[in-house]
Parts: sequence; C-alpha cells; structure tokens
Amino acid sequence: MKKVRSFFAPESFNNPDDLLRAIIWIAGFSVAIILALSTAAVYQITSHEVIRDSQDAAVRVSWAMFEQQRKLLTSVSADGSYQIKIDPTRVSVIDGYFRTYLRNFNILKIKIYTPEQQIIYSTDTKIIGETDGANPGLKRALGGSVDSHMEKKDRMLDLSDETKFGVAVVETYVPLMVGERVIGVFELYSDVTTYRYQTIRVVALTLGSLAIILFVVFACSYLVIRKTVQLLKETQQDLADKVIQREEAVAHVKQLEGIIPICMHCKKIRDDQKSWQQLEQYISNHSEARFSHGICPECYEKEIRKLEEREP
Repeated sequence: MKKVRSFFAPESFNNPDDLLRAIIWIAGFSVAIILALSTAAVYQITSHEVIRDSQDAAVRVSWAMFEQQRKLLTSVSADGSYQIKIDPTRVSVIDGYFRTYLRNFNILKIKIYTPEQQIIYSTDTKIIGETDGANPGLKRALGGSVDSHMEKKDRMLDLSDETKFGVAVVETYVPLMVGERVIGVFELYSDVTTYRYQTIRVVALTLGSLAIILFVVFACSYLVIRKTVQLLKETQQDLADKVIQREEAVAHVKQLEGIIPICMHCKKIRDDQKSWQQLEQYISNHSEARFSHGICPECYEKEIRKLEEREP
C-alpha cells in the first residue's frame, strides 16, 4: 500500500519546496476560515441591528396606538383596574384606524392578546378568538419583556389584503402595561424584506473587500516567503557542496595503517610488491608528508668523531 505523504510530517520540512507548499495550504485554509467566520459574524450583527431597529419602532408604534385608542381597547373593572377588552360593535372602527395608521410603518399584520393568551383582535379576522398557549415570545411579553425575532414567510397578506411572497418579517411582542401590571400584548409583523436584501448586500461587499485585502496580504507574504525559501535552498546547496568537498578531501588523504615491515638495521621498508624502499620514500608515497634533511646533535658528534679518526 502506498504511503501518503503529509505536508505536516517532520521530514517534509527538510525540503524547502515542501515547506512552501505547506505554507500555501495553511494560508488557503486560513483564508477560507476567516471569510466563513467573517461572513457569519457580519450577517448576524447586521440582522441583529435590523431586528433591534424594528423592535424599537414597533414599541413606539404600539404605545402610540394604545394611548390614542385606550378608550376603545380597555375597560375598567369593578375594582377600578384596567383590562384589555374590545367592544364587538367598535371592532370596525378600531380595524379601520389600525389599517390606516400602520400602513405608513411597513406593518403587515397586528394582533392583540389578553393575559389569557387569547386573540381579541387581528387584521387577520379568521384567527380572532383563538388562544396561542405555546408561544414563547408571547409568554415573555406577558412577563413584561419585549420579544422580537425574524422569520421568512413564503406568503403573507398585508393590510390591504394583498398577498406578498417571500417576505422577511420581524415579529415583535410588546407588553401593554398599566402601572406594574401587564394587561395585554400587541404583536406586530414588520416587513423588513428590503433591509434583509440590504443585509445580504452588506455581507457580500464586506466579504469581497475582505477577500481582496487577504489576497493582497497573503500575496505579499508569499513573495517574501518564496524569496526566503529560495535563499534557504541556496544555503542548503552550498552546505551540501561543502560536505561533498570535505568527503572528497578526506577520501584523498593518505594514511599509514596496519603493520609495516621494516629492516631493523638499515630501516628500509618492504612494500606490497616485496621491494625494499628507503623509509623516506615509502612514507612520502603513502602519505602527504614530505621530508627535509638535517642532522641531529648525536649524529653530528658521531660524524665528527669518525672524521677525526680518519685523519692521520
């Protein structure tokens, strides 16, 4: 079975080309991760801003309508407390007011809930009287907190009873409070389709700009790294050449090894061809050593005595 070579194996970094390829792969992977995370982050941040702006607008609109139509939307109980309640004979008046008022705020739909989670009014008249007991956003609003989230609807009727397709809406639940008590909840559907497209456009522009910046940065880094790798290759080649030269020099060095036969009298050495050579000649032939001749003090004295003895 053929072994797959990894760019991240320690032996891969001995080769500058493998090191450069590993850096390119790491850079490419890093760019992909950066772009993916940046896209997700920008989309989430922009979407959150759209939801927050829609929520703020929905809260202001809800309280403005409630204050203007308080007499038609509430009644006073026997203990003097307010409760959300609509006179059936006044529904058409309230409906006309809501449709006219909300048309200027890109609101597609409105519901009014009692504390018992019953719908007592909606621009979608078919759901009036229903109870929405499994709605977490409604429950949070009945607890006194404003709740919003964005959804995409395949189709939806606007306040003019015209069908809209593929709309993005922010559903906002606004608690209606009198004193410290929640007497009801407004639910508004804000059309944010245009803002959603703008969000996508912002994300695309951000992604494109970031991609260009990263490309320029990594391209410049690549040029620097490639130059460094080239210098590293040249340095490695120089070292390899020097190692070869050293090995060749060592191979050419002559060394005397083993047992050398030498005459105990004349000090001649027997070579491999069984010929006897002078000591100086043998050593010169089998090493890099060279000889210079002189005379030691002892030999000098001996030679002087010999000369003196020869004189008559």
